[in-house]
Amino acid sequence: MKKVLAIVLALAMLLSVTAAMAEDVSAEVAEMNTALIEAAKALEPSEALHFETPLEITGMGVHFNNYPTEFDGCYYFPAIQSLTNATITIDWRVQDNYATQVATALASGALPDIINAGDYGVMNLVNEGAVVALDEYLELIPNIVAAVGEDRMADWRQADGHIYTIPTIVNVPGSQSVMIRQDWLDALEMDAPTTWDEWVELWRAIKANDLNGNGDPNDEIPLALEQGSNGERSMASLLNAFGIRASSDCQFCVLDDGTYTMVYEHPRYREFLEAVQGLFAEGLIDPEFATRTQAELFTAMDSNLVGTTMTWAERARISTTTNRDAGDEDALWTCVAPIVGPYGDQMTQERAAVSSVWCISADAAAAGKVEDILRLFNWCYSDEGKMLYNYGIEGVSYDLVDGAAVLKPVMVANGFVDYRALGCEFEPFGGEWQTDAFMQCLFAGMTLEELDDASASFYNGLAVVNNDYFYAMPQTLDTEAYVEYRAELITTGVCVLRDQTIAGQMTVDEFFTQYEALKAQGLQEVIDAGTEAYALLSGAVAE
Repeated sequence: MKKVLAIVLALAMLLSVTAAMAEDVSAEVAEMNTALIEAAKALEPSEALHFETPLEITGMGVHFNNYPTEFDGCYYFPAIQSLTNATITIDWRVQDNYATQVATALASGALPDIINAGDYGVMNLVNEGAVVALDEYLELIPNIVAAVGEDRMADWRQADGHIYTIPTIVNVPGSQSVMIRQDWLDALEMDAPTTWDEWVELWRAIKANDLNGNGDPNDEIPLALEQGSNGERSMASLLNAFGIRASSDCQFCVLDDGTYTMVYEHPRYREFLEAVQGLFAEGLIDPEFATRTQAELFTAMDSNLVGTTMTWAERARISTTTNRDAGDEDALWTCVAPIVGPYGDQMTQERAAVSSVWCISADAAAAGKVEDILRLFNWCYSDEGKMLYNYGIEGVSYDLVDGAAVLKPVMVANGFVDYRALGCEFEPFGGEWQTDAFMQCLFAGMTLEELDDASASFYNGLAVVNNDYFYAMPQTLDTEAYVEYRAELITTGVCVLRDQTIAGQMTVDEFFTQYEALKAQGLQEVIDAGTEAYALLSGAVAE
């Protein structure tokens, strides 16, 4: 009894110390935020760009992740105001039902100066006449053009070959990784799989054993999948294992001969579908693969339920820490190389470095604001603008050491979390995120040798184990046919047929019969338009 009491008291003391440390860190972050905002408001006007007449920009966009939302919630927007005399006011919206929110804004007859198309689709805005093309303005934005680079121009263009968006750029190829519960692998006395048969053997072993030790032999998920923000990412790792280089929404691919088409046209798709149907029948893949959200995947990982998955590499560190904090001190998520398919295919999607963000509205064009808006965004991609975006304010959030920016310890002590909460790399607004700043956050200011095992796993998933397997994701091209038929023939059409087939509710032959029927209803138009648009984009780059 005395021993138990001693343990309880020790745990109580440890928790109190941990809580005090957390409060100290939170207080330090809050103090840094206040200092940054005060410094931002005191900045002298930029010599590179300062509008004589104040420029006011309104916008509507999607807010996500751990970023402030209010103008004065962080240093970034007040700093832009002090430096350039431009005030940016964004009406931030959530991702859920964002397309409906954009449609409502269009119906109102009045749009903000800039708008993030989101799930509504850039080409849908174009077809509505709601936004303007930027091709004729490229001379005004040389910094953005240079940041995109000639090799990535196709990623910037839309399906009609034109440019309509101000992009954001992340110059780090890694993002997601396949990962395994290393402690479960050790308990099974198995090594990380290097063949398809070994992967299947591992999934069967996870299903057959109560590896989380909670007494329920049926709650472990051998391979957990999540639908992703676009609703269709769950199949990426398995498509890749069958040699299918899929787009981010897992709907399109480029064949070996360079033809852009839908994944269902790939010569290996039937075999993929048959294999995944078999995995589902055995209970080896997530029974909720078609509906599990990203947040739900994270909860399952943090609740000791998942054996293998593919998600953001950072999650290896976060879920390891969460499980350990919950009492499973041996928990460890290890990032590993991509799943190897039955034919030896092994690949993973490279991060889409160039993402479309802001369109300039026709209302802004009518008000004569297009050129000034572009001048401001071009400044954001200047050396001065990139320093502000990546590091904050010199002397406050970073110091120059031998000419290089070194983020203060409080900025990176918690990885990306406090760095973003303080306003750096304000991704909902966009900019160019540089590798050096990224790596400083990743390492939390430490060398690789100093990292704990969970952080080292994150690093390996981001910059080591996947390096030989990246492929450039093809775009999902917003052709007129895609915009017209996406909801009816893709989202609630072929995707539902696919999910029903995987779940064993129809045969693979029945899937392809119904798929051919959808092609006759307009899906073939989507395929043909995508093939033509991809050829146009390739030609535009070659010119």
